[in-house]
Amino acid sequence: MNKKGLEFGQNGRNALSATQLDIIASAIVTFGDALGTVAAVLALEAEEEEEKSQENQEKQLKKMQKQIDYLTSELFKLKSQMP
Repeated sequence: MNKKGLEFGQNGRNALSATQLDIIASAIVTFGDALGTVAAVLALEAEEEEEKSQENQEKQLKKMQKQIDYLTSELFKLKSQMP
């Protein structure tokens, strides 16, 4: 190999480049971790919204079932009153 500029640490150029690459790589990893955290938070929020939506739908279905039951009982009352 060429001894000019290829030896590690000669004039600090390769060492500096390695340090710069290490800093850039660390920044990219940190950004990736932050992005992953944001994605996890968004997924949790979406899941909570879905659970709330399901709870609301269940409440509405129960209310509708009560109304159907009431109307059915009223219909039977009316039928029994007719000659």
